[in-house]
Amino acid sequence: MWKPLKLDTSEYIIKNVSIDGHHKVLLSNFVNIWGEEITSASLCRRCKCFNPLVEGDEESLVQWTLAQISDGSTATISVKECEDAQVMEINSKLAGVPFTVKFYLKEMTLQEMYKEITLPLLLMIQQLQAQKCLLFDLLQKKDTEITEYKLEGAKLCRRNIETPTFNETHFGQLCAALKIPNECLAQPVQLFTQEVQNFYVEVLKKYENSKQLNEAAQQDANAADSRTDSTVNDSSPEKKQKQNPKPEENKTDEYQKTMEQEAETRLLAKRRKEAMKKKQLNL
Repeated sequence: MWKPLKLDTSEYIIKNVSIDGHHKVLLSNFVNIWGEEITSASLCRRCKCFNPLVEGDEESLVQWTLAQISDGSTATISVKECEDAQVMEINSKLAGVPFTVKFYLKEMTLQEMYKEITLPLLLMIQQLQAQKCLLFDLLQKKDTEITEYKLEGAKLCRRNIETPTFNETHFGQLCAALKIPNECLAQPVQLFTQEVQNFYVEVLKKYENSKQLNEAAQQDANAADSRTDSTVNDSSPEKKQKQNPKPEENKTDEYQKTMEQEAETRLLAKRRKEAMKKKQLNL
C-alpha cells in the first residue's frame, strides 16, 4: 500500500511489494515513478555492507529493513536525486545501534506507471461516478417518498430542517463553484489522504477479483469450445461413414457376395456334369 513520504522540499508516495523472496521498492510523485527490484539475499548483503556490526538471520533482517519503509515513524528517510537514479537513504536504530541502508531507485517504465498510478486512479474515478449515480437515485426516491407523506397530510414539526427537492443541475453548479486548494496545486501528493489510500486499496481488490473471475470464465469457455470441437469432429460425415456404413453400401456388399456364391455353385455343377460324361465314355 502506498504511503505518503514528506521531505523538506518535496513530497512523495512510497511502497514496497514482497513476493517469494523478491522485493520491489517504489517511489512516485504522481509525475514520475522510480523503483528497485532486489532479492532477500542481495538486500541482506547490502544491509551488512552498510552496517558491518549488525548480526542476524537473513529473513529477520530483511523484514525489519522493509518495515522501515512502510512505517516511517521509526526511521528517517531522505531522497537524493542523482544522474540516473533517485538514491533513497534510510537511517534508523536496530536494537539501539545506528542502522543505514540505501536503495537505488531507477525510473520505471510507462507500463509500470500505468499499472501503479494511472489505472488505479481511473478505476477510482469510475467507482466514484457509479456511487454518485446511486446516491442521486436514492435522493430522488427519498423526495418522492416525502412528497407522498405530505399528500397524505403529514406535516414537518421543525421547519429549520426542511430541505428543498434535490435538483441535479443545481447540485452540479454548486460543485463547479468549488475551488481546488492552492497547496494541492503545488504538492499533489497532499491529495493522497488516508481516506483516499483506503479507497485505492478497496478498488484494487475489486479489480483483482473481477480480473480473476473473468479469467476463470474465459478458461471455462475455452474448455467448452474444446469439448464442442471434439464432438463435432466425432460426428463428422467421414467418421460416421467409417463407423456406420450407409445402407446402400451394405446392400451392394451383400449382392456381390450372393452373386459370387451363385457363380461358384454353377461352376461346381458344370464340373460334376463333365465328370459324369467322362465316366460314361470310359464305360
